[in-house]
Amino acid sequence: MEWVNKLIFSPSIAQCVLVLAFTIFVGKLLAKIKIKGISLGITWILFVGIIISHFGIVPNETMISFIKDFGLILFVYSIGLQVGPGFFASLKKGGLKLNMMAVMIILLGCLTTYIIHLVSGENISTMVGIMSGAITNTPALGAAQQTLTDMGKDASVVPLGYAVAYPLGVIGIIFSPLIVKWIFRINVKKEEEEYLKQMEHGLIDEQQSQQTTQADNHSNLVSHRIVITKSELNGQRLGQLNLSQKYNITIKRIYRGGLELKPAANLCLQLGDRLTVLGNEENISKVASLLGNSMKRLDTPNILGIFLGIFLGIILGSIPIFFPGMPQPVKLGLAGGPLIVAILMARYGPYYKVVTFVTSSANMMIREIGIALFLAAVGLSAGAKFISTVVNGGYLWIIYGVIITLVPLLLVGIFARVRYKMSYYTIAGFIAGSTTDPPALAYVSNLTEADEPSVAYATVYPLTMFLRVLCAQIMILMFV
Repeated sequence: MEWVNKLIFSPSIAQCVLVLAFTIFVGKLLAKIKIKGISLGITWILFVGIIISHFGIVPNETMISFIKDFGLILFVYSIGLQVGPGFFASLKKGGLKLNMMAVMIILLGCLTTYIIHLVSGENISTMVGIMSGAITNTPALGAAQQTLTDMGKDASVVPLGYAVAYPLGVIGIIFSPLIVKWIFRINVKKEEEEYLKQMEHGLIDEQQSQQTTQADNHSNLVSHRIVITKSELNGQRLGQLNLSQKYNITIKRIYRGGLELKPAANLCLQLGDRLTVLGNEENISKVASLLGNSMKRLDTPNILGIFLGIFLGIILGSIPIFFPGMPQPVKLGLAGGPLIVAILMARYGPYYKVVTFVTSSANMMIREIGIALFLAAVGLSAGAKFISTVVNGGYLWIIYGVIITLVPLLLVGIFARVRYKMSYYTIAGFIAGSTTDPPALAYVSNLTEADEPSVAYATVYPLTMFLRVLCAQIMILMFV
């Protein structure tokens, strides 16, 4: 059985792929484990990689480094495509207050991290890793590692801090809104009933409005969802098509990437846009034929736009940006560059006839593969030092992580309730969004029929994801 021993322990391409596949497989199996509805999710892959490398099964360093960086690029680029359409809209008046709360949480987290660094004497690289784990933000981990590598510094301590702080970070994020609820003795049932009643009245008003319109027009109007699937329409302005006048229909809403857009005449349409159209059956059929409305056309992934974006993202991430007072130039790196380009392409691509549409399932597949490769590679490269680090004082990192998790979330949650009288579920939603933590959103969403948590989460998520990556890099550049 010498060949088995050689396959597992001798560095080679086959061994690298074998170990990565096993790490991801076992990690995904463990991700299904839930305790009272709480799971560590895909981060189990990181812990499995740590355990495997602890026992001496470590792939070639160059190969594992490439896989880590490439996985990170795929992950952040797919996130950018997802949040791009709603990124700038979230900064407008409607979401400004919630985004202000999220920014406060991010800045307080950075300040808390720096204060612990000064008081404890723990090096800032470790503290940024702990902060990334405490807020359960993997792109921040990748950005910090990449920045340290570009500076020629040892980046192995960052994932160790992340791994130690992550488990209680998940729990702390879930418990923070519960603590706010306990402090203010919030009656969540009453708030939920009031919200649902408002939503019900809004729905009734809309239905009555539609019925009045139907009666006035003396015609049988119906509402249909039509998807733009003709590539030649990508980038055309809605007003150019003149649909309302030509076909006597009304465009009620346009949905893109989970965002509701106003059907303005100057809106540039994008492949995959979903239009809610009101009119009679015959005219709606004509509009559907004009726009495509064939989901089969969207099944073929457009990898041209994806790799163009990654190409431009790498270039952008490599440009040195000089700031006064900083010893090193700032680089957006392999995390920041592709993320920004993806956001810009998703938002402005249609204006330049660039097809950036990716189906939700395709985007999720790219993201899952990217994050799985990244976490497996990080665990396999850092695991050899994990046990010894924790035993030799690393257990204090757990305490630091809990502080970094709870202090900003509780302070801002209390402020939001006192200053703006925000509802409990809105507070819970923006807390989950400000830490980009899906398990926290899933937990609170299961407690209510209202969509308040999801709305608040989606409002702050785009800006939060961008700032988390940027702040991790800035802290490394300023204080290492």
